[in-house]
Amino acid sequence: MNMRRLFIAALGLVLMSGPALALDKVTLRLDWVFGSEHAPIFLARDKGFFKDEGIDVEILAGEGSTVTVKLVGNGTADFGYAAADQALMAYAKGLPVVATAVILQKNPVAVIFPSASGIKTLTDLYGKTLGVPTLSVSEKQWRYVEKLNKLDEAKIHQVSLGTGIAQMIEAQKVDAAVAFFFNDGLKVVSDGTPMGWILLSDVGLPIYSTSLVTNEDMIKKNPDLVRRFTRAFLKGWTYALGHQQETLDTFLKDNPTVDPKYSALKFPEVLKLTQTPDTEKNGIGYSSQERWEAMQKALLDMAIIDKGVNVADVFSNQFLK
Repeated sequence: MNMRRLFIAALGLVLMSGPALALDKVTLRLDWVFGSEHAPIFLARDKGFFKDEGIDVEILAGEGSTVTVKLVGNGTADFGYAAADQALMAYAKGLPVVATAVILQKNPVAVIFPSASGIKTLTDLYGKTLGVPTLSVSEKQWRYVEKLNKLDEAKIHQVSLGTGIAQMIEAQKVDAAVAFFFNDGLKVVSDGTPMGWILLSDVGLPIYSTSLVTNEDMIKKNPDLVRRFTRAFLKGWTYALGHQQETLDTFLKDNPTVDPKYSALKFPEVLKLTQTPDTEKNGIGYSSQERWEAMQKALLDMAIIDKGVNVADVFSNQFLK
């Protein structure tokens, strides 16, 4: 009798424990190749923030935000990390992409220049040579700012640039250039030349930057997964703000071929872009309808999109709570 009771008790424990619940397997497509601007995402994975939410995430390198939003929009990738303006542009073309958290509140496109150039304001570009990446969104953003600030184009010698912007500055082929400050600008700093920059966002460009995006259908079919994923994603960024060195070290351990000196310069500058009065009040990842509408108006003015959409369909703050 005692043996029978022991057997029943043991069987009950086995049944109560049951098999471990399977994790939801999802893919996250980044905007570009792995860089320290993605460090909080790797930290969230390595510290188990996704696993704690019942998620097994595969982080995939990207080939630009344009590609990422397409892959999310057509359902090839579950989630993406891509520029907010690209998400809005994709939605205007019929791709059901929705931003659930805006991480970088400011666009990193800037006028970059050596500190020794004496440039402090946009009018200091008069009489100087400015490199502009042609046939790019960055060029259109510069034209928008140029017009908004009523700059005299005739007083700036503007030349077309493709790749190798940092090298053009180092070789003194141009005095300044329009580029991502935390890419080309800090690359020059890493090579030994002090640099300065003027963010286009600080001189009138109302563009949100890199955001967590997913598919409209994903939100409709599995809102709980979207909520859990967004929560784990944001936890990584929140943790990174208070543990910068640990976050960077984790990323470099995962990506040993990445330049550590350049990564260390870039990472704190990226984190600064996450902070605004909006996020201080409402939390990291928050975005407002007013700023989405301002961004859409700018895209229309730049002729990047030819029709507007209801921006409330392109972003959501509901998963931040």
